[in-house]
Amino acid sequence: MRVFLLALLFCCQLLTAAAANVPLMPVRDLRAGMQGIGKTVISGDTIETFNVEILGVNGSEAMGYNIFVRLYGDLIEKTGGVAQGMSGSPVYVDGRLVGAVAFGKTFNDPHYCFLTPIGKMLPLLDEPRELPADWIPKGTALMAGGFTEYGMEYLQEKLQPFGLTAVNGGTGASSDKPLEPGSSVGVALMQGDMTLGALGTVTWTDDSGKILAFGHPFMQRGSSNFFMNKVWVLGVVPNLQSSYKVGNLGEAIGSITQDRASGIGGVVGKQPDSIPMFVTVNDSSRGQANSMRMRLIDDPQLVPSMVDAAVVNTVSKTVDRNGGGTAKLHFTITGVDSKKEMLTIDRENMYYSNDALLKNLDAELTEAVTILMQNKFEPVQIYGINVEAEVSNAVQVAEILNVRTKNAKVKPGDKVAIDVTMKPYRGEEFTKTVYFKVPKDHPGGKLALNVRGGSSMAWAIELLRKQQSEGVPAAKKKETRHKLSDYIKSVNTADKNNELIIDVAMGQMQPPNPEAAANDAGLAGMLQGSPFKQKYPFDFIIDGESEIVLTVDK
Repeated sequence: MRVFLLALLFCCQLLTAAAANVPLMPVRDLRAGMQGIGKTVISGDTIETFNVEILGVNGSEAMGYNIFVRLYGDLIEKTGGVAQGMSGSPVYVDGRLVGAVAFGKTFNDPHYCFLTPIGKMLPLLDEPRELPADWIPKGTALMAGGFTEYGMEYLQEKLQPFGLTAVNGGTGASSDKPLEPGSSVGVALMQGDMTLGALGTVTWTDDSGKILAFGHPFMQRGSSNFFMNKVWVLGVVPNLQSSYKVGNLGEAIGSITQDRASGIGGVVGKQPDSIPMFVTVNDSSRGQANSMRMRLIDDPQLVPSMVDAAVVNTVSKTVDRNGGGTAKLHFTITGVDSKKEMLTIDRENMYYSNDALLKNLDAELTEAVTILMQNKFEPVQIYGINVEAEVSNAVQVAEILNVRTKNAKVKPGDKVAIDVTMKPYRGEEFTKTVYFKVPKDHPGGKLALNVRGGSSMAWAIELLRKQQSEGVPAAKKKETRHKLSDYIKSVNTADKNNELIIDVAMGQMQPPNPEAAANDAGLAGMLQGSPFKQKYPFDFIIDGESEIVLTVDK
């Protein structure tokens, strides 16, 4: 039975290869000393050949085989041996396709490497098995185009948790030739004014537009959803550890649908599902503006980091400096839930940092994207992400100095005028009158109000410290099942750094339902505030907090 299945698999492979008019040479026919040729591109889109000597085969039928070879000839001397980007280069012996250049070892003689047999790659196009979506192997090198020096440093930080690294690449002109064995091909995560992906070599094609490439995994995501891109090779950079090709990732021409241990497979034509993103940045201090458009692959694990890197890079390109300052960020994320009902996150806030503004201005955006892409409730399809940022090197921050009222005796339902004195950074202090409506159902007696800036956490930290010192146990939070819409609402209505907030101090006007009180306990409940909270927006970030006590005459 086993022999029959193996024979059937091999016949299927032969039929698939026959459709591409490519005769195959199975591993069993290889002998040490056989001579062959390989095909690759080291400049532009011109396919060139190099010489290959078969040295032997290792492995087993159960675990799979690898073909050990030596590469030589004029092209190999130019590249300094096997270079990154040559992965997937097809190797032929007597005109029959043997396999693809796959991998070597760093610091070893770069003229020696292993081939992945073509028989291991052909089943990729019909492989249904998937690997976990959050599993990414270590060490995949990516090319990043359109990134500033600072943007590249930040991108490296974002990729590090995934075990990925990036080198400078390019965007722009690419080949206009159809893909064929030996052509350079790109696999991209981001496409547009900024690009992020890897380049390799096509091993096999057929008349329907299907391709096999790389001879090793890109990220080994199993069934995948990557852009297939044309490539223009600028050259090969010699390196003591490992030479590598440098090139431009060009237009997307199809989809990479399989990404497995033996290589990648895809089809020219229909492009993968993607998320459009538009970022515009204005530096009011320099009078400079920039905008960037890109498309991101629809990947729950990678999209938040790519969004973060894209925004920081666009801001970096516009302001052309590091350091502190103030930023106003407005972002809109639109999409549909599992029932195809529209969902929208629309959020604006201000941020200040005295030394690292670029790293702090889009934390809320990244968190919002993560909530949508990785939520545990239901799948979400994002239609678009739009980001507008206004940046200045000015310090647009004011601190609350004191709070007072002319009438501390009030009745339930009264509208109380409260004078708040604030001092801007290096500016003259001023007083602003705001109002608070006393709860209609207040039982009478003392009513303590907390007046704070949206950026101030001192009030919450102080309350936690006070509870701890007094031995007050925090109420146990009852586990509740929220919905995705609850999280979206919490993002849209969260306090802003440039708001003055007046609320009933914690511990007063508790809900009559004990379970509701327990659910609102803890830091999350403090941040959400009471149903009586009132907000007043300003054109600057407000810091600090104060308390005022009213007497309610029932």
